[in-house]
Amino acid sequence: MVEPKIQEMINAVNENPFGKMLNIELTELNTGESSVEITVLPHHLNPHGTLHGGVMATMADIAMGVAVRTLGKVGMTINLNTNFIATALLGERVIARGKVVHDGNSIASVECTVSRGEDILARSTGVWYLLKNK
Repeated sequence: MVEPKIQEMINAVNENPFGKMLNIELTELNTGESSVEITVLPHHLNPHGTLHGGVMATMADIAMGVAVRTLGKVGMTINLNTNFIATALLGERVIARGKVVHDGNSIASVECTVSRGEDILARSTGVWYLLKNK
């Protein structure tokens, strides 16, 4: 049986309308960490036929936000920086792994790596304003 707070986070990710549209799946939760994944589908592609950078940035934002939630805190993104390194193709599996690197009273700093297997596709950093403890 899954803990109620963990189940709440899973439900929040799975029911997020934007995440649902992108078929983003929450695949891992640990204290201060989370992972989300997609299989690249036609609606994820840019005009060049590769994974759109906006999808990778969204995956990073969600993975980092959920990582903050695993600490029992609610926050909102106030800064998101993504450096794109490579891309993915139709049918490939992509994972974004978020990790809290600073857990303050009002601010959290988070990092994320987006990858395809061993290949790093993007690296993101973000700052979350912590609204309240839950």
